Amino acid sequence: MKSYIYRLILISSIITFSITSCEDQVLDKDPLDSFSENDVWNDIELVKLYVWNNYNALRYWSFDENTSIDLPAAYADDVFLIFNYGSYPVNTGVISPDDMAVFTRKWTSAYNYIRNINIFFDRIDAVEVADESEKLRLKGEMKFIRAWLYDELIHLFGGVPIIVDVFHLEDNFQVQRNSYQECVDWIIKELDEAKNMVPEVIPSDEFGRVTKGAVLALKARVLLYAASKLYDPATIPNGPLYDYNKDNKWQEAAVAHEEVINMDYELVEINDAKEYQEMLLQNNSEIIFAKPFHPQFLPWGRNYDYVNSPNGYAGWSANCPTQNLVDAFEMEDGLSIEESPLYDSSANSIYDKREIRFYANIVYNGSHYRGREVEFFIPGGLDSPDGREGWNATKTGYTIRKQMNESINPGMVNPTTPKIYFRLAEIYLSYAEIQYHLGNEAIAREFVNKIRDRVHLPFINSSGEELLNDIRHERRIELCFEDHRFWDVRRWMIAEEILSENAKGIQWKKVNAQGELDYNGELTYTIINSQDRNFLTRMYHIPIPRAEIEKSSALEQNWGYQ
Repeated sequence: MKSYIYRLILISSIITFSITSCEDQVLDKDPLDSFSENDVWNDIELVKLYVWNNYNALRYWSFDENTSIDLPAAYADDVFLIFNYGSYPVNTGVISPDDMAVFTRKWTSAYNYIRNINIFFDRIDAVEVADESEKLRLKGEMKFIRAWLYDELIHLFGGVPIIVDVFHLEDNFQVQRNSYQECVDWIIKELDEAKNMVPEVIPSDEFGRVTKGAVLALKARVLLYAASKLYDPATIPNGPLYDYNKDNKWQEAAVAHEEVINMDYELVEINDAKEYQEMLLQNNSEIIFAKPFHPQFLPWGRNYDYVNSPNGYAGWSANCPTQNLVDAFEMEDGLSIEESPLYDSSANSIYDKREIRFYANIVYNGSHYRGREVEFFIPGGLDSPDGREGWNATKTGYTIRKQMNESINPGMVNPTTPKIYFRLAEIYLSYAEIQYHLGNEAIAREFVNKIRDRVHLPFINSSGEELLNDIRHERRIELCFEDHRFWDVRRWMIAEEILSENAKGIQWKKVNAQGELDYNGELTYTIINSQDRNFLTRMYHIPIPRAEIEKSSALEQNWGYQ
């Protein structure tokens, strides 16, 4: 594993193309500290490094790789980002073609990587190798990465231009957008080709490279999204840029998921919250595809543990879980906090008897974290505005525990926790949703209950709309902070309701008998409003950046934007 990660991360400092020339013979020399373009395409080992460099097209934590601090959940109802790294315009509904916020570089960054991949396909066949299977595997990896990029583009923007040729300065840049359905069909074609080019099983030291499982999982997700309500021709926005009009769309999505389910992935068995948390810190039988990290080379700003630890632990408390999410976790009897007799709203008992995943995912006042009890209260709480670097204190009364490695000091050591892109739990929950829409409610319940059984919760027995809500609830909880909620509330078209609710938090105080702040006083709390939010119908897709429209007048702007 180490050797692969070293190659993957060091590549950006190794390959530098020298594509300019000079008539002066003195200057017309090959550089000694970089490789020329011809060097790369005449050496399969350098081609491999070129391919691995383009793995960086797969996002780390954020939509904006220049910050990598904010999670996509910060643009849904599960997280409040305490820093405005482009979150405010999205969450308040003022994003526009002139203010793209966190998505400012998304279009150009994706197409830059797509151009790199197109160059690869333009040159790879001429590269001499002793074993052609090497080239075939690299082709499969690049097809996967390019399909990944187009998938993310179409679910942000709707139909986008499908570009597979290498543009040059003299070329006409007046490209048009393909329809959404054309894009989906093209992505599926690419993935169907890629699945036969990459191995199904890889050695542990290649963890992070594309496998057949990764390809099939991406195909499954693409078809699930395409079948969802947002892309139904009967919904608004509609038209070729947004519609997926196939009669058998749910059945196609089911078959794609079954291909993954029938592979050798298995849910990891866990006994308690600690084991659930640790399950996601390393490669295991459930993970289908992930990005590995090495502590020596993790880029600044991508230390998930550091930016999300409470301020009292020298962290930034960047992505704060909302009270909206916390209240969605069930009690240990499988009932909601509104329904369960176990729920006690008093200050000293409000977090008692919750389900396993609550304790594995959320850091809350009074919880045990990194060797001591968390103090989010004022006055004097170590992790409050009165604590270390108080400006980095949580604004919701919570921080993230999920995928945090508590065995390291995040301010001194970079974590090796992989960024998970696909795991079997997602596939099961997606399959449950698909079977519901196919009318197979028993199968839908079966796959939801596989997830609930793993965390020792009672099985659901619901049907009809209640079953659909149960599926969505289970997906929110099981996959929280894993980049799903942002897409789910949009493809289900519930964002206008859900994302127009304000982000709530909890404020903890210790007060004396006179109601004054007192470190030795009684613990109390108040539910607070952490951020006013607003979601407009047009925001089911983000706008095409103004600069791109000006470059190519043939590009049509998205519905609802000027």
